[in-house]
Amino acid sequence: MRRTILVLAVVAAVTLAAGCSDSPENVGGQAGPVGTAAPTFSPSSASSPSPSMTSAPAASPSSTPSSKPSRTSTALVLGPTGYGKVKIGMSLDEAAATGQLKTVDRVEEGCGYSKLKTADVKIAHSTDRGVVYIPGEGRTATPEGIRVGSTLAQVKEAYSDFTIPDIAGMVEFEGDGAAYAGTKDKYTIVHYRFDFRDSKVFQLGLEHERQNCYE
Repeated sequence: MRRTILVLAVVAAVTLAAGCSDSPENVGGQAGPVGTAAPTFSPSSASSPSPSMTSAPAASPSSTPSSKPSRTSTALVLGPTGYGKVKIGMSLDEAAATGQLKTVDRVEEGCGYSKLKTADVKIAHSTDRGVVYIPGEGRTATPEGIRVGSTLAQVKEAYSDFTIPDIAGMVEFEGDGAAYAGTKDKYTIVHYRFDFRDSKVFQLGLEHERQNCYE
């Protein structure tokens, strides 16, 4: 009887050991169901801040500026001698040949006004002096950063040769009317014209030194 009990105890011990060998091995970390992949940590989700942490989304590759010529590079820069390929003093035919004119106003004598493609403005040109005026509007700015809305103080700081028209009795420019810059630089036939209202630029352009199309 004692031998039978001993044999049964040995058999039970062997069965218990065999059952334990089928359990999953604990290698540390969070336990998971057998046969399923454990959750993985995504580097991309860790490096991207949540919306509550930033005031604006991070710039995506598609939002970076294009390396191709655009309105934010040369097309919106007015000066020092022209706008893009259109230059003060060139003939209407030369200006049209640049491909930058949307409309071409051909006149037999006197002045015409042709529209640019890249800006909603018209240039002035005369039959004897070519392009005499190129206006700048909206985001168009001079190389020195002066644009519509710039203050009188900013224009004076940008141009050391800032001048006012030689009008009898005008002692000091008070912030209303026309003023000029670039009259003493190396570009002899062209200068900037700034029209001020309440000490701010409301119109600007490049002007021929001897323009003959307007007062």
